[in-house]
Amino acid sequence: MQKIIKNHLEILTEISKKSGTDLYLIGGTIRDHLSGKECSDFDFTAKNVQILANLFASATQSPCIPLDATPGRETLRVIVQKQFHFDFTDLQGNSIEEDLAQRDFSINAMAMRLKDFLDGKKTLIDPNRGREDLLKKIIRVLPGPIFSADPLRMLRAFRFASSLEFDIDAETIRQIEIEKSNLKKTAQERIYYEWILFLSGERVFKLLSLMDRTGLLQCAFPETTELRQSLGTHASAWEISLQTFNRLEDLLSIPKTIIPSTNHAGFLTGKNRALLKFSALLHRLNPGFSDDISNTKVRIDEHAKTVRLLRRVKASNADIRFIYRTILCQQEARESSLEIAGTTINESALYRFTKKYDQELMAGIFLACAVFSASENNADTESFLQAMHRVVEFYFQRYLPAMDHKALINGDDLIRHFKLTPSPLFRLILDKVEEGRVLGTIKSKKQAEAIAQQIIETQKTEKET
Repeated sequence: MQKIIKNHLEILTEISKKSGTDLYLIGGTIRDHLSGKECSDFDFTAKNVQILANLFASATQSPCIPLDATPGRETLRVIVQKQFHFDFTDLQGNSIEEDLAQRDFSINAMAMRLKDFLDGKKTLIDPNRGREDLLKKIIRVLPGPIFSADPLRMLRAFRFASSLEFDIDAETIRQIEIEKSNLKKTAQERIYYEWILFLSGERVFKLLSLMDRTGLLQCAFPETTELRQSLGTHASAWEISLQTFNRLEDLLSIPKTIIPSTNHAGFLTGKNRALLKFSALLHRLNPGFSDDISNTKVRIDEHAKTVRLLRRVKASNADIRFIYRTILCQQEARESSLEIAGTTINESALYRFTKKYDQELMAGIFLACAVFSASENNADTESFLQAMHRVVEFYFQRYLPAMDHKALINGDDLIRHFKLTPSPLFRLILDKVEEGRVLGTIKSKKQAEAIAQQIIETQKTEKET
C-alpha cells in the first residue's frame, strides 16, 4: 500500500475511534484487496457517515463533494489526491450484515472494519460467500429482489463478468431472463454507461452472446429487433452483426495484422475501442448509410436509425460522431478500396479518403476488415486486405508525418498576396495546395502560390465563359 494512502487511512481510523463509530471498508475495495489488486478508490460505510466524512476532509484539508443527497443514503466523496478518493455512504439497515444483504453480487457484499484492514487481520465479514465466488470467478446475485430493486444490476452482472473475466452463475442468468423487461424502467444514460464499460473488456463476445440469449440485449436496444428477421436460408442481419463483432475482437487481439503495433496506441484504446465494438453491432442498422459517400465531408444524418438510437440512450455528441463516421468509413472503404488502393493506386483519391475520416480512419478500417471477413460472399479477401494495408501505410508514413508540418499557405496569405476576400474559393485553393503538399507534388511556398494563381485564373475564365 502506498505510504500516503496508509497515512490517510490511519487518520480516518483515529477519527472514527474518537467518535465511537464502527467504520467499514466495503464492496469493490474489499474485492480488489482480496484479489491482490492495488486499491486507489476506497468505499466506506457507517451510521451517520457524513459526520466522519466531513471531519476527515477537514483534518486532511481535502475537498468533500456530495454524490447523493437522498435521506438515509447520503454519499460523500473526499478527494485526497487526483489519484485516489474516499467515498462514504450511510449504513443501510441496523448492522453491516443488513447493509451487505442489500448489495448486488456476492463478490461485492464483503466488508472489513477499517482498523482490522490496517492491522492486516483476516476478519472478513462475508455472510454471502463472496470470497468463495471470488476464488471460483463467479458472478452470483444475492438472494431477494436485487434485480427488481435496480434493474441496471442485470447489465452490471455482465459488466463485472467482462472486466473481471468471470462467469455468471446459472441461477443469476435465470433471474435475468425473468426480470429483463424491467430494464426499460432504468434511465437510458445509466444503461449506456454500463454498456460501454461492458464493451471495454478485452474479449466479450461469449458474454455478449449470452446476454443476447437472455433477451437483455434486445431490451436494452429494441432497435435491433428489425435486424433479427430471418432471411430464409441466409443468416439474419443480426447474426452477421454478431459474426462481425466476433471477427473484430479477433482483429483487435492481433492488431499487427492491420496496423503496426507501434502506431496502434491512441487510436483504438480506451473508450474508442468500446465504441468501435458498438459500431460492429450497429453497422447493419442503416443499409445504404449515405446516398453519396463521395462527399468530402461527413454530415451526420439525424434521421438515421443509428443516430436516433444513440440520441435515445443519451450518448455524447463525440460518441455519436465516432460511431457514425466509423460506420460510414467502413462502408466507403469496402466500396472504393480497390479503386483507390488496389493494384493501381489513385493517390489523390487516397488522400481525400484519409483526410475525410482522419481520427476515425483506423476504426473504420478495422470494422471494414471485420465486416468483409464475416461476409459469406467474399471472393477476393486477400486483395481487399492488401488495399487496406496500403491505406494504413499511407496514413502513417505520409499523411500523419505531413500533418506535423505547417501548411505552405493560409487564408491570410490569400488575402494579402492575391487580394481575395473569404469565399468558397479559399477552401478550394487551400485544399488543393494541402493535397499537393502531402503528396509531395508541391514542396515550396512559391509553388503553392503558383497553384493558387492558376486556380484563380481558371475560376475567372470559367465565369467569363
